[in-house]
Amino acid sequence: MIVRSPRAATFRSHRPLRSLRRLILPIACFCFLFASAARGQRQEPCPWLNAATASGALGGEATVSVTRMGDKGDADCLFVRHVESSIVSMRIDVETMDSSSLSLARYTNQCSSDLTPIKAIGNEAFACSLPADKENRVAEQVTGRVRKRAFFVRVSSSVPTADREDLRLKATKIAEEVAGFLF
Repeated sequence: MIVRSPRAATFRSHRPLRSLRRLILPIACFCFLFASAARGQRQEPCPWLNAATASGALGGEATVSVTRMGDKGDADCLFVRHVESSIVSMRIDVETMDSSSLSLARYTNQCSSDLTPIKAIGNEAFACSLPADKENRVAEQVTGRVRKRAFFVRVSSSVPTADREDLRLKATKIAEEVAGFLF
C-alpha cells in the first residue's frame, strides 16, 4: 500500500505553474523588443516644449515636427492643429547667435507693426504682428534672447478674423516657457 502525503498532491498541482514560469522570460523579451521598436518610430520631441503644453495652448491635440539645426542643440519645432477647415499653428525656433543684433534683426524685419517690448522674458524681448500671408493666415510673434541664444515663438491661424490679442497672449505665454527653459 502506497501512502501519499498531502504535500505530494500539492507539488503535483503546481506543475502547470512551472510550465508557465518557463514562458515568462520569452514573453518578457518579446514585449521589451516590441516596445523598443515602437519607441524608435515615435516622433522626436521638441526640446523646448512638450506636446501636452503646446496642445493646451492651441486648444486641442496638435502634431509636432522637429528640425534639428547644427551641432549646438538648436532646433525648430512646428506644432499644428487642424480644426475643421482651419489650421492653428505654433512655431518655436531657437538658435545660437554669433552677434545678438544680427539674429534678432532677422525676426524684426518680418513684423508689420511697431515692436512692443516685453519685460521679464529673456533679454530684448518684443512682440509684434505679422501681416497676413498669401494663404491669408494671421500671426503674432514674440522674439527674445537668453544669453547667446535667440528664440522666437509665432502663433498663427488660417482664420483671417482670428483674435490677434488671443494669438499674442498665447505666443507670450509660450515664449515665457521657452525663455525659462533656456535659462
